[in-house]
Amino acid sequence: MRLTAVAHAYGSRAFRWCEELSLPKKLALAAAFAVFLALAAQIRLPVPWSPVPVTGQTFVVLLAGVLLGRSWGAFSMGLYAGAGALGAPVFAGGAAGLAVLAGPTGGYIAGFVLAAAFVGYAVRAYPALRGVVGLTALLLVANFVIIHGLGLLYLGYLTGADLPALLWMGTIPFIVGDVTKILAAVAVASVVLPREP
Repeated sequence: MRLTAVAHAYGSRAFRWCEELSLPKKLALAAAFAVFLALAAQIRLPVPWSPVPVTGQTFVVLLAGVLLGRSWGAFSMGLYAGAGALGAPVFAGGAAGLAVLAGPTGGYIAGFVLAAAFVGYAVRAYPALRGVVGLTALLLVANFVIIHGLGLLYLGYLTGADLPALLWMGTIPFIVGDVTKILAAVAVASVVLPREP
């Protein structure tokens, strides 16, 4: 119990430190999260029947929202997408270019930006969401409604597949991995976020 309290005290300091950074330091932290996201994209497990691989990215996206907030979290994810579009090999498997954003994973990458903004806003506006139950519900919504929602919409537009086929291509193979990453993000966020407004 004492160890948990100590971890939470230090985590809350880290959160406040992130909130109080100067503009250049916030830019640097946002860039660091973009790099972290690029590294997580290389943890890649292809799914034979889907054009979308399993990666470690959603863990980083959700934490970016928690630590950086709405605007900086979205900026960080946008920085990642922009760097990839300009040719930096940051996408899954070291891919780069506008073709990736226009391809099957493009909707998911757009979802990263919106999910980070949504999480960043919600944990600051609603302190009741900072407990384990609230965070779990929030991150499940961010992951499966926002990231997967946009991903499936765009995948459907590209492939013309019906909803059951889309779910098998773009969501069902990722449920176990995504829930695992969400629980890991909840474990970190519940320590870092202060309970008080």
